[in-house]
Amino acid sequence: MGLQRKQNNLRKAQARFDKVSRRSKQFQIDFRREQNSRGNYHTRAYIVRGEKQFHGNNRGLIHKAFNAKYRIKGDVPSVTRAINTWKPKSKKGKVFKGAAKVTNFAVHDVTQTAVDTALAAETVGIKGADVAQREVRNKLKQKYTREAVDDYHRGIFFVGRTAVDAVKGTHCHLKQKKQQKLEKAKYKLQTAEYKVFKADSYKPKLSASKADIKSAKALYKSRKVRDRGNPYRRAMNKRRKQAYLQSKRELKFEQKQLKTDRKFKKKELRNQRKIKRDASAGLLVLKPVSYSAKRMRASAWQKAVNEDQDNDFVHAVDSAKRRIAEPAIEKVKKPQRLQREQKKRDRLKDSESKSKNRLNRQENRLNNKHDKYKQKKKKRRPKNKQTKKSVSDAIRTAFKFVKNVYEKEVKKFFATLAVPVIIILLVFAFIIMIFSSIASSSGFTLGTYAAQDYDLSEAEKYYTSLMTGVLRPISSKLNLKKMW
Repeated sequence: MGLQRKQNNLRKAQARFDKVSRRSKQFQIDFRREQNSRGNYHTRAYIVRGEKQFHGNNRGLIHKAFNAKYRIKGDVPSVTRAINTWKPKSKKGKVFKGAAKVTNFAVHDVTQTAVDTALAAETVGIKGADVAQREVRNKLKQKYTREAVDDYHRGIFFVGRTAVDAVKGTHCHLKQKKQQKLEKAKYKLQTAEYKVFKADSYKPKLSASKADIKSAKALYKSRKVRDRGNPYRRAMNKRRKQAYLQSKRELKFEQKQLKTDRKFKKKELRNQRKIKRDASAGLLVLKPVSYSAKRMRASAWQKAVNEDQDNDFVHAVDSAKRRIAEPAIEKVKKPQRLQREQKKRDRLKDSESKSKNRLNRQENRLNNKHDKYKQKKKKRRPKNKQTKKSVSDAIRTAFKFVKNVYEKEVKKFFATLAVPVIIILLVFAFIIMIFSSIASSSGFTLGTYAAQDYDLSEAEKYYTSLMTGVLRPISSKLNLKKMW
């Protein structure tokens, strides 16, 4: 298929998508950066009709308020971007910019944490209310079916439930049919865009980039002159190598951009194919047949449960079926799969925008380094002088600090701060010393220790023998009677 035919298919797919999505659009605020008559740029807001997007759970007031941010498009004013664009030259301005960055980050972090907590709390509350409502509904159904013993009450119950399910099913089918047309048109549009992108941009630009890298390498090798004795030749070889490496980096970055675009387009196309498949509503004629089969199966199971009300095993199986099996089966059904895939589509768009911002920053860095290798390098100052200067500055600063410490006002200030800190540390050390001495049976605390009865008796014997040895020669010289 030629490029002209692919472009024609793209125009047809775009026309079909515009026709189908006409009723599925919503009002949005689009911010645009425009230039006025004086040449200054200003951001203006416009109310437009844009494509309606699905963004996960939309139940609850907090979720609705949070999802309202997806109605804002374009160049949205940002405090973070305004702070990053500041370029102060004075020291006070730089300090103010750093403080503003820290404050902005803290406010964003705290706000995001609070929003996530509120969303999680509301989700838990909604899920709990759904479980309670389902349990109450099942109990009321069981009670009414048990009490409805005659055919009249059973017929009324069956007809009423069938009528409600028929109305709900028809409405859901028509809504799903409309969604299927939209998703199918979107899939065809993305398929045509991907084919045109591959034929018009990806393959030609990638092959041209590879050819440019090969030609630049061949040119560098052809101009390279091997003459180690000539310093000018070495300098020219070095300059040519730097130019070749810079051009190679730029061409490799261009390949990276093309491959990143192709990767995200391929992921989005694959996800859109799954969405188109799961959005199929089926035939409305076959709905009564499937509905009757489900009702007969549910009625047979409920009759089996009501037949033997004293059987605990059957009631346990019925409880497990309602609380475990049915929610698990509900998660793998088409509506739930469709909801997960639509959430994945939004996540892919967010990750693509983040990747583009990252690539733009890399491109700016490459552009800044484009002619940097041509500039002369500044001569570095001698290391010895710089070291001597830094050492002398450090000594002078330390001397000034010591001198300031010994000033009268500074000493008073430090004394008022140090006295309560020293008292707290002494009390803390005393408490630790008491507990450690008691735990290790040490005699360090207050000159005492926790002695046992055996230790006391042995100490008494030792001091008695010591005093006897001291007093015995004195009593013998003085001819005294035994004193001890």
